[in-house]
Amino acid sequence: MASRLLRSALPLGVVLATAGPALASDGGGEVHPTTWLDFLARVRIAGHPLVSNQAALAFAWSLVACVALVLISVMGTRRISLRPGKFQLLLETLVGAMRGMVASVMGPRGVEFVPFIGALFIYIAAMNLLGLVPGAMAGTANLSVTAGLAVVVFCVVHYVGFRRHGLRYLDHFVEGVPKQLIYLPLLMLIFVVHVVSELVRPVTLALRLFGNMFAGETVILILIGLMAPLYLHHRIPIPVQLPNMLLEVLIAVVQAMVFSMLAVVYLAGVVETSEAEY
Repeated sequence: MASRLLRSALPLGVVLATAGPALASDGGGEVHPTTWLDFLARVRIAGHPLVSNQAALAFAWSLVACVALVLISVMGTRRISLRPGKFQLLLETLVGAMRGMVASVMGPRGVEFVPFIGALFIYIAAMNLLGLVPGAMAGTANLSVTAGLAVVVFCVVHYVGFRRHGLRYLDHFVEGVPKQLIYLPLLMLIFVVHVVSELVRPVTLALRLFGNMFAGETVILILIGLMAPLYLHHRIPIPVQLPNMLLEVLIAVVQAMVFSMLAVVYLAGVVETSEAEY
């Protein structure tokens, strides 16, 4: 189960590969020489740079996190034993926590979504934590990457809704309104309001994650900038950014959990958790 959960990060990354660049366009700003992958800006394909803006650079770092997770899952699940080692125990604990989180919201029938939700959490947490490594960048600190993740969640939620309920899923958008001609104006109004609220969900998902991670990286850079004059003029290396970096470790995990939990809540809204039908 641990291998399945972790390897699910690969198809999630592939989906993001189609959504990220499309959402990034050319509006991510120029690439600045601050990370290990900035050399990609000098690589040209058919006369065009492989990485031309900050959005594309963030997407490249998101792929680094994805590949790292796949390698970790392969290495960590090669020798699965009934007497687990420390790493296998860590993976099993993580899977158990994901299973418990999903089941607490969606019930036992939500266990089938554990691989997707678990991979989403691990993938986002890995990107968040990667931003704390000197010379690396958090892919989630760019709006194009978080928007790609939000689009993935949006598509999965409504795919599950139509797969489970067919066209009856549309009743979900006018739930509580009597299906009578006299109530047609109210039905249309409720339908439009519900559609708008569904479209707002991925926007809030993307902005929440992006805002928290971008703000965290910005604060750390500002603190490093404050430390530089002390070192240059007085040769006093005071790591003033260290306390904030320790706090960012917690924030990175919490934000991944918040994003994943909201995805669970959205899925719970379209998955039957009781015997009631639409």
